[in-house]
Amino acid sequence: MALGGNPMFRAQYADLFLSRLPFIDEILFEQFDAPSLTYPQVFHVRNSTRAFENVTGITGFGTFSSKSEGDVVDYDKLLQGFDTRFVHTTYAKGSQISMEAADDDIDGAITNIMPPLARSARSSIEITIWNVINNGFGTTTTPDGQALYSDSHVLVGGGTYDNLVSGDLSIANLETALNMFDDMVDDRGLPIENSAAMIVFPTDLRWLVHEILKSDLRSDTANNATNAFNQVGLGTVMSKYLTGPDDWFLFSAPADHRVMVYWRMEPMSDHTIDFDTGNYKTKMTYRLSTGAADWRNTVGGQGA
Repeated sequence: MALGGNPMFRAQYADLFLSRLPFIDEILFEQFDAPSLTYPQVFHVRNSTRAFENVTGITGFGTFSSKSEGDVVDYDKLLQGFDTRFVHTTYAKGSQISMEAADDDIDGAITNIMPPLARSARSSIEITIWNVINNGFGTTTTPDGQALYSDSHVLVGGGTYDNLVSGDLSIANLETALNMFDDMVDDRGLPIENSAAMIVFPTDLRWLVHEILKSDLRSDTANNATNAFNQVGLGTVMSKYLTGPDDWFLFSAPADHRVMVYWRMEPMSDHTIDFDTGNYKTKMTYRLSTGAADWRNTVGGQGA
């Protein structure tokens, strides 16, 4: 009778079991450290106790208007903003080992499967979450219907705003992005208090970021001009999970933006022995949702 679930049998690992190699000194298996989690440094993370979460918006008031003597006051009202729904997705992976393989695994090479399963979960979580930004120039949209990074975000009170820089990372483009950050407005066009806290970038840009931010003098001129970025105080976050080698991003502190992660259930493991086969079964499951409830307090640079 065929078995489901792709169990691990002794015959699949001949070097360890049926044709065991003599004098095994080392079994190379998950000897590498997993990268440190980076998404909590950038994303706004919350817990959820429901099947989904809704985020909605209400605007403030517009600017005051002048009133002549005897004229009626200009009455304004709050405006309904945009809505976003975060629906949680369940992720899972499991493994099973035959009873005989578990009993005969004198090295613990395949029975100790929790570390590689946890490492796989860790990478899967990072990939899922960072794809919100990876797709930020296209399929990741904000409630106004635009891509997360767009030159035409809709303001509820009228008008548009731009949080997209088209071009590779450079001193000029970074200055443009910081200016966009400083000039951001709410849905009634009023300035908001915010500041860029970090630049987020892929591994390919590591040296360029260091050169631009850490040099004592400007790296784009021979005039010994002071490097003003030394005074800006931008933090740096390098992510191995950003897929655009030339793309770069500015973010405020996580609490101040709404590029979100909702945890419905953090990774949980479960173990059992199958009654009919005696196979040892292990699985890990988690539930989360990701997305962008607003575009403010982040700027994206799309490399050429």
